[in-house]
Amino acid sequence: MGKFDGKHLTGLIGPVVSRRGRNGMTILQTAPRKFKQTKATKQAANLFGLGSTLAKAIRKDLNMLIRSHYDGDMINRFNKPVKEVIRQCYNPETQKFNFSEDSFSRLTGAEFNIRSPLINSLWVRPEVHLDGNTLKINLPEITTDEQLKFPLRANVCELKIAVTLIAPEPGLRTYPLQQSITISKTQETVPAQEFVFEVPDGCLCVAGIGLNYFSLQDNIKTVINGPAFNPAGVCGAVISPGAFVLPPPEVVPNGKKASVWSDIHKLKLPRN
Repeated sequence: MGKFDGKHLTGLIGPVVSRRGRNGMTILQTAPRKFKQTKATKQAANLFGLGSTLAKAIRKDLNMLIRSHYDGDMINRFNKPVKEVIRQCYNPETQKFNFSEDSFSRLTGAEFNIRSPLINSLWVRPEVHLDGNTLKINLPEITTDEQLKFPLRANVCELKIAVTLIAPEPGLRTYPLQQSITISKTQETVPAQEFVFEVPDGCLCVAGIGLNYFSLQDNIKTVINGPAFNPAGVCGAVISPGAFVLPPPEVVPNGKKASVWSDIHKLKLPRN
């Protein structure tokens, strides 16, 4: 409804909006139209939001690999495949999701810093296998001078593997699992490695690898990684079998210990 201040009429007047300009003149504009969202539009917007939320949770849990050393397009680039999976697996009739073990496999190969791709520093391909609740990441033997590239001044590399534990159905997460090995530039070869993780039922396990380089001189370690150089990426993504069951709180002498699982805000992906 318009308002009259004694001299001027302002606000909504029928199909137009009246307002005062900087020079005191009255400006009339057509009132913005109101569009009614269709069911399909609302559904698309909801799936878009769920995809963004899940992608953010994955990045947060792999932050020990990414830190603040990512390129400017990384977030949008990473969001895209996650949103595609959410849309593909959604059943509009049941309003639930049909996730399989390899639904998120397209995340494999995602790079967190396109200015220093992991594949340009680590020239072997890890293999990810899920056997029940045991997740195995096998890293082939590495010939150091050919298959692990050291930047200028670096003589030590920490190869770190991290695995997210996200329960999509109830929208819960817990601390990511991680293991690492240290490799010296003087090593001729690094033996094949098997990293083994035990994971709960019904969890999205996104495995990432990050290479942290250092200059070690006189027992003083200087970090080489930074915003322009931080090789890190996803080497596998699987959903463990079964339905997630929240473990009961741990009982300690002075009561019950808080759960290690926490809510992911606005994320619940019910499964068929």
